[in-house]
Amino acid sequence: MVLAKKERVLEMEKEFWHPPPKGYLKCNIDGASKNNLGTTDYGGVLRDEEGKIIFSFHYNLGKATKNMAELMAFDKCLEILKLNHSSNVLIEADSEISINEVKKMSYGTTQERVSKHWRLIQVYQRIQKHLLSLQTVSFNHVWRKANKLADLLADHGVTNPDCRIEMKWQEMPPSKLKALCDAQAAEDKEIFDYWARGAGND
Repeated sequence: MVLAKKERVLEMEKEFWHPPPKGYLKCNIDGASKNNLGTTDYGGVLRDEEGKIIFSFHYNLGKATKNMAELMAFDKCLEILKLNHSSNVLIEADSEISINEVKKMSYGTTQERVSKHWRLIQVYQRIQKHLLSLQTVSFNHVWRKANKLADLLADHGVTNPDCRIEMKWQEMPPSKLKALCDAQAAEDKEIFDYWARGAGND
């Protein structure tokens, strides 16, 4: 029974968004592309232990690969954390490939051993530099359903290439995008609360 409960909790953490532990922040990131070399965008959102949005961003890259967009999302997320002197951060993405690549960087693997592409190496160099100045940052792969808000931001950038966001959430003016993000954040928290109650009742 205990093992089954533990397995359910682990499955829930992979499939549904859940708040970080007390004293931690969580950043979900994603990259989006119309096709492999079409309009590409990346986005991300930082939330606290109560599920409240603190910071969000999305940028259009023009023509690029989805892998590049995913890595640029990591780069931007780490840059924001560094500028705000943040620590105790969990970073989640639904791209297992990019998660594994960045984990290698955090373990000290050289950029050239991760990728031979010079543009990717430049991004890896920035990521590794950010990691050296940050404390207690971990990376987790989750399913797409657990990454809906970051996916929403990245997709918005693909369909609205002239719209870019990088700001504290409370400073963002009212808009359709803000309303959609607030609604998705509330849904994420509601689903987590429902599953947490179910797991606790077993």
